[in-house]
Amino acid sequence: MTRIFSATQPNGGTKLLILGASHYPHAQVAKPKVPKLEDISSAATSAIDFATNALTKWKNLFIKPIASVDLLVNDAANPDGVSFGCAGVDEIKVQAPTMDNILAARSSWLANADPKDTLIFYCCGHGIWLPSNSRTFLASDFGVDDESVWPKAIALDDFALGLTDKAPRNQWLLFDCCANTPPSALRNAKPAANPLIEPTNGMRAAMIKQYGSPVQATIATASVGEQAFGRAGGRSRFMDVFIEACEDAGFREQADDGRWMLTLQGLDSSMSTYRFRVASLADRPYYTFSRLTTTDATEPPRLMARDQPASCTFLVTSEPAAKLKTCDLGIYLGTEKIAGQYGQGATELFRSVVTSFEMYKIHAGWPQEAPTIQSRRALPPLTEVKF
Repeated sequence: MTRIFSATQPNGGTKLLILGASHYPHAQVAKPKVPKLEDISSAATSAIDFATNALTKWKNLFIKPIASVDLLVNDAANPDGVSFGCAGVDEIKVQAPTMDNILAARSSWLANADPKDTLIFYCCGHGIWLPSNSRTFLASDFGVDDESVWPKAIALDDFALGLTDKAPRNQWLLFDCCANTPPSALRNAKPAANPLIEPTNGMRAAMIKQYGSPVQATIATASVGEQAFGRAGGRSRFMDVFIEACEDAGFREQADDGRWMLTLQGLDSSMSTYRFRVASLADRPYYTFSRLTTTDATEPPRLMARDQPASCTFLVTSEPAAKLKTCDLGIYLGTEKIAGQYGQGATELFRSVVTSFEMYKIHAGWPQEAPTIQSRRALPPLTEVKF
């Protein structure tokens, strides 16, 4: 079973294919052509949390209502697939993201796809970058044939290209996996990963002529040669920042109808500032990572919409940093003090979430000094003030 949710959407819908490979039973020990692949508990958690949020909190936010969700997830305790359930979806056993199951899920995902549909693809697990070839995502049965390993990997760049042959014009691809270089044994194993979709000569041009240019937005969470990371018992760091962006911080652009859009640019801005707005100082290095965000669209691709804009986080610091702890700090909207710190418990970094687009005054007063006042308009998701 790959399909966990289905609803008819005659005017186009959002179709999601979500893969979370936490366990690789055929790569538990290193072999000449198969590296040992450690379990990644965060992959299953990330895929499940993505599906859960899509079907609950975000269900009414997508530009196109949800038409289907196909989900494949496994973990070390459930190598053949985990149980999934959430509000509105009865608990069901989903299958592991083996290559055969992925191909079946791909067919289910694309079945009866309409030009007005939006496609979303998310994969989390082990990945390898093949020099001069493609990013890859490793299916959970990678290594089942230790003499021919690459048929159990997805060629992600080729997949993205093949997907433009399909009718849906709006496509979101989220590659939440490593892009580190393979060991020599794998490089010498005649790598030819599975693209999932073989491009057809002339099909892209035919689709453009009939339906217009595709709008494909891609976010890869590791630059070439680098790893992606997650935490045991938690999500990947990408899914941490992605969920926070979809819950609030990414809604920055206003449409002609007055609603606020979650666009690719809004996502990137909110994800890149998460380390300043949300993370603790100790976690700031962990949430400092590159995201390869690309699109072929002439306008910012839109994923969700809501009536309210993102909130703004004021980040107040000083030079030197310790100076901020000794001042009487206040953030004012008009004459009303809405936030501040002074005395015991004051910190070297002060954050306050405020209503966006208002003009604020930030007062900083030190003993025997005249108060310093700065004015700032709260531009989401982050506005910085330094004294």
